[in-house]
Amino acid sequence: MFRAVPFHLRENAERGYDVLEKVLSYAAEQSLNPLGKVSGALSSFKVDVIETDAAYELFAELPGFYKEQITVSYDDDNYLRIKAQRAEAADASIKYLCRERKSGDFERTFYIDGIDKKSVNVAFENGILHIVLPKQTEDENRTVFDIE
Repeated sequence: MFRAVPFHLRENAERGYDVLEKVLSYAAEQSLNPLGKVSGALSSFKVDVIETDAAYELFAELPGFYKEQITVSYDDDNYLRIKAQRAEAADASIKYLCRERKSGDFERTFYIDGIDKKSVNVAFENGILHIVLPKQTEDENRTVFDIE
């Protein structure tokens, strides 16, 4: 089964994300910038998901990132997490006339069960993160018990 979790809105108290605050903060930032616009305020990064008989494949657009800035994890709760982090430039002498490239944490979460965790393949090339999640076979899902 595959299910996308948009904007990481599932209840996750330990993370304490406040999506509304982030959106309002971003909108306030943009309204002060006469050259900027608010389009895309609710988006993180774009991901295409393909399902074949053998696997799920994800293609995430992460232009301008280095692979060292990207983390891909699959937890026991069956959530695939893609996280990219870009630090803000610390040079205070720069005066921006227009600043559209965002810094900070970018994350997408997908619920995917029934995958073979040992065979997952992750590659990053030309700004595209490609993840192949092979599906478990029926034999891998089944446990046979001995009868005493």
